[in-house]
Amino acid sequence: LGDVARRLRELQASCEALPDCRELITKYADKLTISNDFDRLPNVESKLDEVTSLIENDIEIVVKRGKRAFDSIATEIQNKVQRSIPEIKAKIEDAGDQLEDAAEKIHRLLQRLDMEQPLSSGRNSNGYLRDVQIYIQLMQEGIDDYAMYRYWGFLGLCVLLLVITLCFTLGVVFGCCGRRPDEASSCHKATGASWLMCGVGLTFLFSAVIMVATTALFVIGSVSEILICDPLSDPTHSEVFFVVEEQLKFLKLNDMYPAGQAPRVTEIISKCHGNQSLYSVLSLNHIDSNLAELQDYKKRLSLDEKIEELKLQISVDTDVEILSRDAKEQLWELANSSVADKDTWDYYTDILEKKVLTIDLMELAALLNQTADQLPTGYDRVSFKLKNDALFLEGLQRWVSSIGSLTRDLKATTLRLNEHLKFNKTSLREAIGDLISQAEFAQQYLRVNGSREVTELVERFSQDFLADVDEYVWHVEAAVAHDVGRCGPMSTMYNATTNAICKDIMYPFNGFWASVGWVFLFFLPAIILAVYLSSLYRKTEPYPGPLNESGAYDKKQRRRSRDFEGHVSSSYTADQPYIGSRSSPQRTEYTNASDWADYPPSGGPPRYSSQPSLSPEYERPPPYYYPGPGDA
Repeated sequence: LGDVARRLRELQASCEALPDCRELITKYADKLTISNDFDRLPNVESKLDEVTSLIENDIEIVVKRGKRAFDSIATEIQNKVQRSIPEIKAKIEDAGDQLEDAAEKIHRLLQRLDMEQPLSSGRNSNGYLRDVQIYIQLMQEGIDDYAMYRYWGFLGLCVLLLVITLCFTLGVVFGCCGRRPDEASSCHKATGASWLMCGVGLTFLFSAVIMVATTALFVIGSVSEILICDPLSDPTHSEVFFVVEEQLKFLKLNDMYPAGQAPRVTEIISKCHGNQSLYSVLSLNHIDSNLAELQDYKKRLSLDEKIEELKLQISVDTDVEILSRDAKEQLWELANSSVADKDTWDYYTDILEKKVLTIDLMELAALLNQTADQLPTGYDRVSFKLKNDALFLEGLQRWVSSIGSLTRDLKATTLRLNEHLKFNKTSLREAIGDLISQAEFAQQYLRVNGSREVTELVERFSQDFLADVDEYVWHVEAAVAHDVGRCGPMSTMYNATTNAICKDIMYPFNGFWASVGWVFLFFLPAIILAVYLSSLYRKTEPYPGPLNESGAYDKKQRRRSRDFEGHVSSSYTADQPYIGSRSSPQRTEYTNASDWADYPPSGGPPRYSSQPSLSPEYERPPPYYYPGPGDA
């Protein structure tokens, strides 16, 4: 930049006659300089010499030697633990094998509970299940074959009861609503009496069938309720289960359990309803104590002795030198050097953020080329020098641009170095002092308490290891005793079967025979009542007055002749009817056709009943007047 500025000043005398050239040189010749801040950058050669001296004195090797001495404690402990790991691993595998053996024994015990039939030794549970399925299939086929007959039989019994009930009902309806029996009535009480006697006859005719059917259904339903539904619903308080349990010797539970320890069937069902595990339901702890012996794995595997041997083996020398005297001196030299000064690095960072040049060289090069092209003829030499300087400035600008990228890298390196040298402290000097203090404290602590710390570390390792094994054993024990093979699904199936047998089959069955029995029981008083009503519906009483209607008629006519005047003929025939000059007023009670409807067409007065309230035509006590039959 200084050479370009000097050459431009030399050309200034040649451009006195050219105002544009002279002004350009005057304006930019003094600006071809770098920034003043970069001129004030301190010299880092002394810092580099200090760092080089520390590196040549192997400060890094000395510090790493102390670190290796400190790491050797952990390495030695790890090596001794590694020698004991195979033995501990073998012990753990032995514990796993014992758990597997216990699981296999429990599996074999469960296989023995195959619920075999009597005298069928050698048959497995699958064969027994096949026999049960075949038996159930045969029962289902029998039910399907005879279900139709049962259906029609029950339906016929219901129809018979309905017919008898209908006869009694129609008899009562006809008896209450019908007229008395005579030739003019179409709906009379005698029909009701017939219906009642029909019901009585059907009842006596089929009473034996109804009683036999009801008794048979009662016996079947009651016995099934007592022997099936009640024990299944409440097996704990059912004596049937105890009797059945004594008879079902094919369970063979007493052969597998100690004397008096075999679980009862009622206990198994009760525990199954509680959704307990298979181990608890079958009380397998009385057969084999493998699950209870799992907690004694430490004694069986001698883990406590092995842990004590491990404690004795892990004994290390903790008298180590982390930082030697030479290493401390070199670290203090680094702390007191100019490299540790915080202000130096901050100053470098601030300066590197500024521009290197005060002007843009590419812009100046363009102005020089433009001015050189505008020079008049005769100034070829000046034009050539201006273009030459412009070309030089363009190359210099490209070099300055590369310096800019280097400056940014230098700034980033400076910031990173400034951060790392402080070690999360305010300065490198403070960080080195704190590091030396920590190293001295660690060295002194290891010399005094190192052996005890290693022993406690081994103790904690042993406790954690045994705690993990204990947790695993407890998990296995809890899973087998409380979780594996929960009996909830079996309880659900048991309850569903009980509901299907009792609520869906037996309860409707018992309700049927109970209904039939109650209906037939109500038929007994209905028969007595029907007989009495039938006799009442058919009962009539004779007329207590004289049966000579003609004498009564003549006597009545004579009484009328005395009351009214008129001529009476000596004879009365149909050809010569009587015609008087006077006649009594017409009696409406004799001429109303509705009043004659109740009289029988054969003649005679209406019959008298001992119950006058049963018919509305009897409004006064006898004797009744009857005018005699009409003329044909």
